[in-house]
Amino acid sequence: MRSIINVDKTKIPYQFQILLGGKRYNMEWHYNSINDIFTCTLYDSQGNILIYGEPLIYGNPMFSFLQHGTTFPPVMLVPLDESGEATKVTWENFGETVFVTLDDLHKDNI
Repeated sequence: MRSIINVDKTKIPYQFQILLGGKRYNMEWHYNSINDIFTCTLYDSQGNILIYGEPLIYGNPMFSFLQHGTTFPPVMLVPLDESGEATKVTWENFGETVFVTLDDLHKDNI
């Protein structure tokens, strides 16, 4: 099993600090109930916005269009349901069966 980032959807909108690949980041989470979509804004440790409002798309790595490992986290973060029940991120399944996973099964991503 992959490691997960616990996002408490009941606190949204909220922000927390996280250590990814030895670097500290802030993640700010929002939810749009009209479109049933979660978004994440990523900040560096000084509070500078790196990515604003990245939507969580099931199975697609977050921040995938960025060069990982320098300014951005050196690990892949992917919204997944390892139980195989879900195929999209929704309010009902996020934090229940769908989690933001760290692709730490592959040592070259750590």
